[in-house]
Amino acid sequence: MRAVVYYEFGSPEVLKLVEIDKPEPSEGEVLIRHEMIGVNFADTLQRRGMYARGGMVDFPAIPGLEAVGVIEAVGDGVDASRLGEHVVAFFPKPCAYAEYSVLPEKLAIPIPSDIPWDIACAFPIQGMTAYFMLHRVHPTRRGETVLIHACAGGVGLLAIQMAKNLGAFAIGTCSSAKKAELARSMGADYVIDYTVENFTERVLEFTNGRGVDLILDSVGKDTFEKGLSILAPFGRLILYGSSSGTVDSTNPQLLMRGSRGVHGFWLVTARENPELAREGANAVLGMWKNGKLKFTIEGIYPMEEVREVHRRLENRQTFGKLLLKP
Repeated sequence: MRAVVYYEFGSPEVLKLVEIDKPEPSEGEVLIRHEMIGVNFADTLQRRGMYARGGMVDFPAIPGLEAVGVIEAVGDGVDASRLGEHVVAFFPKPCAYAEYSVLPEKLAIPIPSDIPWDIACAFPIQGMTAYFMLHRVHPTRRGETVLIHACAGGVGLLAIQMAKNLGAFAIGTCSSAKKAELARSMGADYVIDYTVENFTERVLEFTNGRGVDLILDSVGKDTFEKGLSILAPFGRLILYGSSSGTVDSTNPQLLMRGSRGVHGFWLVTARENPELAREGANAVLGMWKNGKLKFTIEGIYPMEEVREVHRRLENRQTFGKLLLKP
């Protein structure tokens, strides 16, 4: 089978499209034939050895944490009735950039067969991340103000829509006028281009000095401390990424002022629990079916173009969801 493989950490140039043996499912596993592969910023961190699980990489390695496809074979102990099932695959370790993969049966979440493959692959990591942050970590209430960093990214665009569906006021930050326009088209009430505006000053101005009730922060180092300074009383910051680098240590006693809170979120926590994973998948797909959620898919690329996809993602030249077609 064809797969994207890297033999060392480094730039996009380390990614190579090669032929490798097709895997076989062991006991309790299923073999998935991939129809679509999701690309996430975390994939670029994995490639550079900067991901939270970077130390677990064994070379040669295959990047990617999500794919959708069809169960083509099952191992011992797996009900054969699952053959032919359409599933979302949540991988315990990166291996998605390939034509096939094997994974534990419980991490192959069934989805309706009438959902288009691009939609099915646009929601798992990004849609469920937005869902759990806004519904579980901080049950967002009507009238609250939510600040969403990287609002034109895959998580950001979905978080805007979910926040608005919950009756919240959505403020976003992004890096260009084009991205700001896209965020507004998804319902953002106010968008700040942080390349030309100070987002903390603008947020305080816009909220009449009160600040925001919730911040969704995937940026990390460049935004974390500034975000704490604009949390409203009892406000909460959810850190779920570090695209600008690791957050410096901070004094937790500073949170006492204003009774503010910091919470971390990593989708692995939810996706490794089958019941939670199914809850998230059903909720997000339900929103889409009911017309309350739109997926922005920037493009579907052949695996031969994976280097260019990673370059564009790292250079902040993308918006919405990027997909690979095996």
